[in-house]
Amino acid sequence: MQNVGPVLCCLDDSDGARRALPVARLLATRLDLELVLVHVEPSTEAPGVSAAPAGQQRLREAELLDGESLLARLAREADLDPGMRSRVAIGDAAERIIAICEDEAASFVVLGSRGRGGVASALLGSVSSQVAAKASCPCVIVPPSAA
Repeated sequence: MQNVGPVLCCLDDSDGARRALPVARLLATRLDLELVLVHVEPSTEAPGVSAAPAGQQRLREAELLDGESLLARLAREADLDPGMRSRVAIGDAAERIIAICEDEAASFVVLGSRGRGGVASALLGSVSSQVAAKASCPCVIVPPSAA
């Protein structure tokens, strides 16, 4: 097989993400591709910390550890190899996922959908829609009704 990129599975602590993980796993297994778990923590600003760069750095490190812990827990729940590769980033979820797709030269990116209707998605934004429109690889969006 040619040198192809991994299947990225974008996870948070939602039911939609939990439905996306088995789909990503099956896709990676069937295509004999690496599965990489991805989580993006939203940027946070702690009051009084912004003036102290060391405080911001500690906050960033704590957020990254939280993301790594979440991915480790979801991997355990899904009986995945505990040593599997993961990526945690901080920032706008869609922007960071798109950047990771490019960085990894991903073959596919798999995300869960929260199932908000078109109007709610238009008003609130939809990470899955933004990623599908701008990612450098095919995007698989797993709907809330997926079993």
